[in-house]
Formats: sequence, C-alpha cells, structure tokens
Amino acid sequence: MSKDPLFTVFDSTELERDLALLDRVKEKFNIGSEKELAEWLGVHKSILSEIRSFGKAVREGQADGRTPPRSLTALQRLRAFDRLGYAWARDALMTAFPDAVKDDLIKIDNERSKANFRASRTDAVAEDCVGPEVAH
Repeated sequence: MSKDPLFTVFDSTELERDLALLDRVKEKFNIGSEKELAEWLGVHKSILSEIRSFGKAVREGQADGRTPPRSLTALQRLRAFDRLGYAWARDALMTAFPDAVKDDLIKIDNERSKANFRASRTDAVAEDCVGPEVAH
C-alpha cells in the first residue's frame, strides 16, 4: 500500500502534499476545472498551473534546473483541508444511507456546496464594492 502524501509529512515533499491536496478537493466535490478549483481555494489559477506543471516535470525527471513554483499559502491549504474535512464528515454520514441513494445525495450536496460558495463569493464582492452595511 502506498503512503498518502497528505498524511506522510516526513516522507513526502511539499509539492507532493500540495498536489495530493488539490486533487483530493477536486475529486471530492467533482470540480471540473482548475479555474473553479482556484476560486474555491482563493488561489490564482496561474499558481495552480505552475504547481501542476512543476509536478509533471518532477514525475518525468525534467525538473533539474527549474525554479520550483510558488506553493500554496497556509491559508489556502487551510481552506482546502476545511473543504476536505467537510467532505470526509459527509462521507462518514453517508454510511448510514443505502448504497442506492448515496451517489445522488453526494451529487446534490456537491451542487449545494458549489451554489453556497458562489453565493458567498458574490456577497463578498458586493461588500467589497459598496460596504457591508449597503450590501445586506
């Protein structure tokens, strides 16, 4: 059994952990694009692109001499783990439901999560533009 980079801090690199974290969030919430993932984590999509590109170069043995990319900040990692924590708790709760409905419930919850995230981003932009007392 291979070691999970998210939980093997001493046996994995920061790059491996960031890549695993990004992949896990994308998978758990069925996020289709890097742009959407970047928005979910508050990361500019160019940073995700740099991280992914460097990870690919490392896997292919072509990273020698390349400058490592910027990594995720502590806040961005915290957001990702917060989202994963929710997904893992949801998965634990799903064990109480019959297999026939689990996939539908997760799909519905992913859509609800995405809608709530988009709404919270819209509220934040409105507050940035007009101030909290006017936005609400």
